[in-house]
Amino acid sequence: MKIKKLILAIFLFTFALSENLFAKALPPGTGIGDVPANVLILLDKSGSMGWRMSGGTTGMKYPYDAAADSNGDILVSQFDRDGVKKFVYDTATLDSGFGNNGISGKGNSTYEGNNQCRTSYSYSGEVYNDVYYTTAYYERAVVAINASTGKCVRKYNLGFYPYSMTIDQSTGYLYVGGGINGFKTINLANNSMSNCSLHRIFKEGFSSTVSGGYYYFYTRSHIWRSTLYTSGSRCPMNSWSYFRYNAGSYVGLEANPNSATELWTLSWNNSRMEKITVNSAGNGYTRNSQWGSRSMSSTTASSTYFYYPWGLGWDSTNNRVIAADLNKGAVQIFDTNGTWIKTFGGTPTTRMQAAAKAIKSLVTDASLTSGVNFGFAYWSSSGSSGFTRWNGNHKTGTGNASPCNYWNCLKVPIFKGGAAKISGMINTINPGGGTNADAFMRIAQQYYLNNTYTPIDKNSPCQNSYILVIGDGDWSNHNAAENKVRSLYNNHKIKTFAVAFGTGISSSGLRNFNNIARAGGTTKAIEAKTAEKLKSELKAAISQIIASKLSFTAPAITATLTSGGSLYQAQFDYQQNKEWSGTISRTKINPDGSLDKSDIGNWTAKDEVPSPSNRKIWSVIPGTDYKTDYNNFKTSNATEIGNVFNLYGNDILDYHRDSNNADGSTNNRRCATSTGVIDGTSDDLEGLINFVRGTDYFDYDHDCQLEEERDNPMGDVYHSQLVVVGAPSADSDYTGNNQEAYWRSIKNYGDFVTTNKSRKEVLYAGSNSGILHAIDAKTGVEIWGFVPPLIAPNLPLVMNTNLNTSSKGGSNAIFGVDGSIVVHDMYFKTPGSTSEGWHTILFAPYGRGGAGFSVLEVTDPDKPLHLYSIYNDVINNRVYRVDHYQNIYAYDYISGSYSMASLQEAIIATDNYNDDNSVSDTCNDSGNTSCYKSKVWTLPVQGLSKNDLKVIYNGSNYDRFSVTTNGNGDTVLTFVHEMTYSADPGDSGTSSELGITIKPGSKATGVQTNPEYDYSKLGETWSDPRIFRIPNNGAGDTNIEDDVYVAAMGGGYGTQFEGVGSNLTIIDLEDTTNPGRLYEGVYKYNKNKGTPTESRVLDIEDLAAGEIVNSTPGSPVLITPDTARGISWNGAMLYLNDLEGKITKFNLTNMIQDGNGNNIEMFDHTTLFTAGSSNANGRYMYHSMDATIGQKTNSLWLFAGTGDYERINDTTHGVSNYAIGIKDPDYPLYREIAIPTKADDITKCKNTSNDTTGAQCPENADRGWYAVLDNFAKVTAEPTVYRSTALFPLYVPTSSLNKCSLGDALLCARDAECGTNLSKVVLGENTGSHTSKKCLYVGQGVLSKVIVFADSYYINIAGQTIDGGDLVTGKVKGGSASTYRSSWKSN
Repeated sequence: MKIKKLILAIFLFTFALSENLFAKALPPGTGIGDVPANVLILLDKSGSMGWRMSGGTTGMKYPYDAAADSNGDILVSQFDRDGVKKFVYDTATLDSGFGNNGISGKGNSTYEGNNQCRTSYSYSGEVYNDVYYTTAYYERAVVAINASTGKCVRKYNLGFYPYSMTIDQSTGYLYVGGGINGFKTINLANNSMSNCSLHRIFKEGFSSTVSGGYYYFYTRSHIWRSTLYTSGSRCPMNSWSYFRYNAGSYVGLEANPNSATELWTLSWNNSRMEKITVNSAGNGYTRNSQWGSRSMSSTTASSTYFYYPWGLGWDSTNNRVIAADLNKGAVQIFDTNGTWIKTFGGTPTTRMQAAAKAIKSLVTDASLTSGVNFGFAYWSSSGSSGFTRWNGNHKTGTGNASPCNYWNCLKVPIFKGGAAKISGMINTINPGGGTNADAFMRIAQQYYLNNTYTPIDKNSPCQNSYILVIGDGDWSNHNAAENKVRSLYNNHKIKTFAVAFGTGISSSGLRNFNNIARAGGTTKAIEAKTAEKLKSELKAAISQIIASKLSFTAPAITATLTSGGSLYQAQFDYQQNKEWSGTISRTKINPDGSLDKSDIGNWTAKDEVPSPSNRKIWSVIPGTDYKTDYNNFKTSNATEIGNVFNLYGNDILDYHRDSNNADGSTNNRRCATSTGVIDGTSDDLEGLINFVRGTDYFDYDHDCQLEEERDNPMGDVYHSQLVVVGAPSADSDYTGNNQEAYWRSIKNYGDFVTTNKSRKEVLYAGSNSGILHAIDAKTGVEIWGFVPPLIAPNLPLVMNTNLNTSSKGGSNAIFGVDGSIVVHDMYFKTPGSTSEGWHTILFAPYGRGGAGFSVLEVTDPDKPLHLYSIYNDVINNRVYRVDHYQNIYAYDYISGSYSMASLQEAIIATDNYNDDNSVSDTCNDSGNTSCYKSKVWTLPVQGLSKNDLKVIYNGSNYDRFSVTTNGNGDTVLTFVHEMTYSADPGDSGTSSELGITIKPGSKATGVQTNPEYDYSKLGETWSDPRIFRIPNNGAGDTNIEDDVYVAAMGGGYGTQFEGVGSNLTIIDLEDTTNPGRLYEGVYKYNKNKGTPTESRVLDIEDLAAGEIVNSTPGSPVLITPDTARGISWNGAMLYLNDLEGKITKFNLTNMIQDGNGNNIEMFDHTTLFTAGSSNANGRYMYHSMDATIGQKTNSLWLFAGTGDYERINDTTHGVSNYAIGIKDPDYPLYREIAIPTKADDITKCKNTSNDTTGAQCPENADRGWYAVLDNFAKVTAEPTVYRSTALFPLYVPTSSLNKCSLGDALLCARDAECGTNLSKVVLGENTGSHTSKKCLYVGQGVLSKVIVFADSYYINIAGQTIDGGDLVTGKVKGGSASTYRSSWKSN
């Protein structure tokens, strides 16, 4: 296959073949845009922050389904292991006589009679003869619970994982199906079970119901109907009628028992309930009524709101409809006219919990933290407030502030690691105290103006500083605070954002928030009444800060060289408050490496993009068929696209209006007379769709022509590596039967080549417009654009109504399809096909666009097929999957961090108070007051031990506790000290500063229902996959027939989520039963090794005392028998470096022994080397490695560089980075070497920093060589090995005190095996003022990875070359050709 390898987008360091204001930072090293802003978050911790936003003891955790008993009381199936709750209908309180105080299904023998009725992960529930039947997914069973007592009646073991379940009330038969695993009926009269032999479509049903002798179920955007047999097992007949029902991925169904043709539906995507009538043939319907829209607001008699609801039930006694409002944690009751009656429950969340979650989402967002240094303080009463000094090292955040007390404290100073520090402690803040505005401004003013500890760099005028204050109510001392805000803005240019959170703020209080904002230069306050709104608004504020710095406009370039002589370049311009403008160009390259810029075949993609109406833009949108014309991403499908947009809860905003805004402002009606503009969001939904297609809906040119084409409709190709695919040409000449080349030869790959010999050359590239582009490589014309279905839900984040000003419009720049494309020819059976064959697949990681990827089949580039997509939402603890049939699946997993408000006793104390000042505030353990004080506390999570928990108390690690389990299986913590939680804002008692974290890898974590899709440890997919065939039965398996194609990739960038990204992720590319699953062999290996979690990924052992939150953003180095001839094993050897500076070696081969007689297993891994990285020295490995076989040593050499990618201008004392060459003496064999703390480090290597003669060349006993980089220099991309030389791109920060200046770009050449500096010999001499530099000076800015072709090198530069350009070129001299390939990463 003609796969052309391209130079990376300028800062991707991996290589391989609401207002929702959301911006991304400029590339590192680009001067003005690279000086991080200072942001001090000031969080109100007054007592009212402990008030409940919803829930309490009557709250629910993910209620998937609900039903009513004969008395009309409500039973609810909860997800996870939280059991079944029963509520007394009249009082909406828990039925204390049911199970254990209203809860059953948790396996509590004392209350349930036995432990057989655990209802782990229940999707469906229904009552029959006052017995509640509910699915127990994790138990692979249906359990029966007495609806009156909560006693366990029976457990029906199914042998498969149940999903949908319904009961025919007229016959007493229960119907249950599970994915593609099975379908059974149960005769509830005699408890007999029968298997039904049915088409897989029945087993895929998400919901089901029975009416009039028919079985109805929903899947694949259709409602299906099958006639039930009237005797025997009463299975559905294996035939059906159906009709399209465009209501999204999940739709709950319930039949009206009083009507044979009336169905009620509840759409998860649309947050809407409907009543429909099915026609007699079962192939169509009439919509009678519909209710609801998406909001966390409470339903009223006049307005119905759902928030991603799920199941429906029917109260036959009272003729009422029961709706399980999944993500709102509630159950809503309606009459048969759709009139709301009442609501039960609500997720038990306080304002403080919601604020902590929002702040955590802010400081763990890599697109934001790269441009901001964060600090954090809390405030409440007047007391002792302010800042005088930091006791400790304020540049690393160690120590504490003075003053610091329970009411007011600067907890985290502003520094480069502030975001990580905040993420680790935010859940320890508990409410208490009053609300004094002057308290927060004393902290901010005294800190920012402190000459010793201020984070403001007075020598760098481009740096901006901000205050972000969050409050939930009216405050005192407003005038004093406002005066301080005004002084900071007028005299020091420090701006203040004021965020009014919750519903407890009066009109006069809101006026004070607005006055603070105006005095602080940010015009007006930000209002956030819900937790979701707070999260988006905080990101909006930070993104506005980042966007204000986008003033550096030099373009960036990425390039590739092809055997046919083409240079492909991806360029983009930074545009403030707009989508960044990009293009791709083709330039002919001559055999000597020179460029022919006048060649007739040259083109620029932005000039060849079809008009918006003529583009083919497609996606996987339930309810549509993209294969019809590959153009389903259009306004005629707006409803269905809106369902996908809403998946993550990102709202479509009312950007253009016909009338004034609610607050009377007029900006958003500037284009009121333009075609199609109306109030509401229906026009904006269509506008966003058209914007993606290329129109100017956000009115960049301020002419209100919203349907015209933008000047450049192509977004920036920032980090996505380009790849060109033509006729298949993979190697089928083999030297051994362990090669993939041999596999190709015996599977008739030649026929595939012949069939596709005329396949057009297509260039594939991901852009941050959210599109994967397929471009004709000959002409530059876009063939089609693919919007990944799990990138689409982030597209509403481009909308920002604040940018629709009186003079012009604007939008936010986001990351979209930002990862590098990998293409591979595979022999397998695609979903829906009946036999195996050769196919070309395209694997598209999302990069900084998110923790996910999409896989396409592109054998015919004009008719691509979507195979599957995966996305890990680490903030909301949910994994999404989209399959070949356009079904969208969601798999929840538990949160990893908990505040005191999450503990059962704190929930009860909050319920007791409930804004009632007459309730006693005495702090004791009675459970009857608004203040609970005890050594014993309950965490409502099951299956935990002490080793699974990390407790932070008063800012420090705390291990003086024991762990037991209560009768429900929940975790009980007994502390040595008494802990206190007060829910009364006026209480003089103070809540303890306590937070609890479940350690990564604990058994309770991860996706439990569908562990084959446990991508909970997947970070942002910066790492490119390596595709190869793995021996399916591990060590000793020589049968290549059962080998499996897999993709191995680093776990990605996990930002500050401990355990996320620090792994090797292996994806099964052939499984058509569970497409997109994690490779099963890893699970078996971990289970056999006794890994506590039986993890589905290969976790990297991190340094026990390490301070770096580890990730693997770089791409693996992969060695197979095809890339290194003469190897005897099957499979691959893989090397992966990480942020902690370690290099881990993975055995993915069928070897049985290590060469020394020691048994080894596939998936064994060992630490080869550690660079001694720390936050102080900044020695992070963000970038991938390169590798070669040494000509002198005949050893495998790995080359790596270190440097803080996020803070490339950092010149803090102690920062010290390396260029490194490490050899693996055991190659090509595997041997267990060391755990991280025992691994070889630089003390086992030769220091070649100043060696230009070879005198310091490593000897046989040395692990390798290293060169210390002077003047705070950092390696800016992965090294490139060419012949016998390793080329390292370096960045040296400016020596000027003004950090707004650009630093130097250097190219360093070192002997691959000796580490000798050969820069002058290989690259040439420096001239002028740069003669003293040890490496070649090539300009100012940051360099990309080096690409070498015909002894010429090509490098992108963010900044400018010596001659003012943006592409560095030159000659590489000397060196002898290697007998092995210098790069091991090609697919």
